Amino acid sequence: MDGRLVDRVVRQFGGYAALLLALLAASSRAVERRPGVIRLNNGQEHKGEVFFKGNPPRIYEGDGAAKGRYVNLEFAELASLSFFVRKESAERPWRFKNAGSDEKEYLEGEYPVLELGVEAKLKGGQTLKGHLMNLPVYIRTPDGENPMDYLEQKFHLKFQIQGEVGQKAGDLAWVKEIVFVDIEEAAPAAGFGAIEGAFTAMGIIEQVAAYGIDRKRSYEGRVLDAAKGTYRIADLPPDRYDVAVLTERGIWVGLSAAAAATKEPPRPLEAGDEARIAEEVVKFRDFFDEQQVLGVQGHREAAKVMVHQRRVKAQHDEKGLEGKEVQRLDVWTFYMSATQWHIDARGRANLFRYFEPRGGTPRPIVLRPELGACQVDPAQAKITRLDFAAAEAGK
Repeated sequence: MDGRLVDRVVRQFGGYAALLLALLAASSRAVERRPGVIRLNNGQEHKGEVFFKGNPPRIYEGDGAAKGRYVNLEFAELASLSFFVRKESAERPWRFKNAGSDEKEYLEGEYPVLELGVEAKLKGGQTLKGHLMNLPVYIRTPDGENPMDYLEQKFHLKFQIQGEVGQKAGDLAWVKEIVFVDIEEAAPAAGFGAIEGAFTAMGIIEQVAAYGIDRKRSYEGRVLDAAKGTYRIADLPPDRYDVAVLTERGIWVGLSAAAAATKEPPRPLEAGDEARIAEEVVKFRDFFDEQQVLGVQGHREAAKVMVHQRRVKAQHDEKGLEGKEVQRLDVWTFYMSATQWHIDARGRANLFRYFEPRGGTPRPIVLRPELGACQVDPAQAKITRLDFAAAEAGK
C-alpha cells in the first residue's frame, strides 16, 4: 500500500486503522490482466487472462555477471515471452559431510538441471534476450461449473529448473511460451517513434540509451557510426525521455527536472532530500557493493535519482575481467511519504553497464540538461531529432 496514504490514516485514526486499511488494500488491489496463451514444453496449452501479481517481469539481458544489464519490462508493452534451454546437465545429489563443514559428500543417482533463457518481444518490434528473474505467472479461465466464477492457475517462471533423483530432462515440465493476443487493440494508436541524431566532440561512442520518464523504463539505443557520433533509439512509445551517451572520454546524461505524472499534487524537493535518498540507496547493495547518488530531480511524489554503482570486491569470474571493474549507471525513482523516502515499486532502470580499469581513473559522468525531457510523439513525427556537441556545451 502507498506509504503516503498510510501516513494520513495514522495521523487521523491511529495505527490499528492503518493496519486494517493496508490489509484490505492488499486483498483488493487491482490486477492488470491481458488475454493470452500459456504453452508448456509438454504440449499443454492454457488460454485465458494472463497476469502477474506485484512487480512485472524483470529480465537480465546478456551473459555473465559482468556482461549484461537488468531491464524492467512493462506488462502492457509485452507481446510474448519465449523460453528455451541454454544449458542441460545431470547432477549428483550431495550433502555436507559433517555439521559446520563445507566438505561435500556425494550420494547415489542423478537429477536433471536445466538453465533457461528467454526472448521477450515488445509491441514495437524490439526484442530482448537473456534470462528472466524468478517469478510466478497466473492465468484465469471461466469456471465450467459456475460461469460467474473463475479458475486460477499458477506457473513458476525460473531461469534454472531442478528435477528429482531418477528423472530425466524430458520429464520436466516448464513454461515454453506466453503469447498475448491483444496486441493490436492495446497498442497505442499513434504507434512508436524514435530519437536519432549525432553526438560530436565527445570521442568514440560506445553506448546510447534513453529513460522514459512517465513509464520509468530505460531503452537501449544503437550506435550507427561510432566515429561520427550518429545514433538511433527506436521503438519508443509516446513519452518524455532523458537521453544518455557513453563514449571513450566520458558519460553525458540528461537528468531533467521533468518527473512522472502523479495523482498526488507534487511537493517540491527540499534541502536535505538528496542526502536522505542516498541513505536509502545504499540499502540496495547486492552484486554492486558501492553506490553514489549523482543527482536528484523531480519532486517528492516522483524523484528521479541518478545512481552510479561499482563492483569493488572480487567476483567469481574475476579472471575474465582482465583487470577491469564492472560499473553501472541507473535511474531510480523514489517517492516520499509523510516522513520517509521509499523506492518506487517498479524499481530501478539501467542505462549503462560498462567497464573501467581497476584502480585507474574512471571516465567522468556529466549531467547535461540539454539531453533531458526529449518529447516523442509519433502522432506528430516518427523521428525526434536530438544533436549534442560537448565542446559547444562547455563539456
